[in-house]
Amino acid sequence: MMEFIDGSKVNIFSPADEKPHPPGKEENWQESYVLYWYDPKQRIAGNFRLGREANYQGGRSQFNIVVVSPAGTYRCIGNLPLRPQDVFENGFGNGDDSLRYEFDGEHIRWTLKSDDVEAQFTVELTVPPIDAHRKAGLATAESILSAHVDAACRITGTMVIKGKTCAIDAFGVRDHAWGTRDLSQMRSYRWLVADLGPGNSFVAMTFQSADNKLARLGWVIRGNKVLLASTVSTRAIISDDGATNLGGTVRMTLTTGEVFEARFDPICPTIGLDMNFIHTTFYYDSYCRVTWGDKVGFGIFESTDNIRGGLVMPEVFDGSVGTNGWHPDARPYDL
Repeated sequence: MMEFIDGSKVNIFSPADEKPHPPGKEENWQESYVLYWYDPKQRIAGNFRLGREANYQGGRSQFNIVVVSPAGTYRCIGNLPLRPQDVFENGFGNGDDSLRYEFDGEHIRWTLKSDDVEAQFTVELTVPPIDAHRKAGLATAESILSAHVDAACRITGTMVIKGKTCAIDAFGVRDHAWGTRDLSQMRSYRWLVADLGPGNSFVAMTFQSADNKLARLGWVIRGNKVLLASTVSTRAIISDDGATNLGGTVRMTLTTGEVFEARFDPICPTIGLDMNFIHTTFYYDSYCRVTWGDKVGFGIFESTDNIRGGLVMPEVFDGSVGTNGWHPDARPYDL
């Protein structure tokens, strides 16, 4: 049982909410599942994302496959028409059967079978699927966030990379959202989620909307307690191309009066969540080692800026991987 530090109830989604939801009628209705991981022993990190836009352009799936390993970085990101067989009772796929999400009532499972890369992952929910966004005061976020879960998790399973099989035991971060999402309303956005081992994780978020309002929210989870932030300040390190995110810092004052500070240092060449625009919004992720006092874990520092009017893709990325395919020189850093 989780509760806020003031003793009030935390909204916890039911197991049924891990399965696909019936789509609304709005053109901008979407549902997405996202998983990030980092195995420090194997030095393998990555990201899977499956998005479903049931009513957009006749229905389409969005997918991200990113694997960073000592053998190099594999990246395959795109959109495909949504087929009837891509959505089933307990999950969905990406339109070409290479990436699949399933929930069997107890476990979340991801399966990948792509060029030179395969994976079978089981996700252990170390943090219940809570939604603290409304409690944190983000009253203007309905059109952007809808129903939303951001949480730490543990990833176990196997990967096959260029014929070599690896056992994975990784830090994890997951994101699941469903409902309407109007990204045209967002001008800038910072999303920071970190897993620092059992019983310690946090979420911080800031965004500026088209009506010039700047929202800031965050919370820390310790054991079964959710500690909300009364103030949130993030600082992203953005390179000269105006897009590449090299990590940064977060500082939150919790409602208990405690000042919480954490640092995000990239563990590999920066990988864009899409390295392109979802509609008119550009996403960029940095996979990071996160330091909070004497605790060290894994997290994502995501930055979004409506660069170039949301219309023109940058042609040059500084220190990052921006094209699909294998990149043998893009290996994890030696930390």
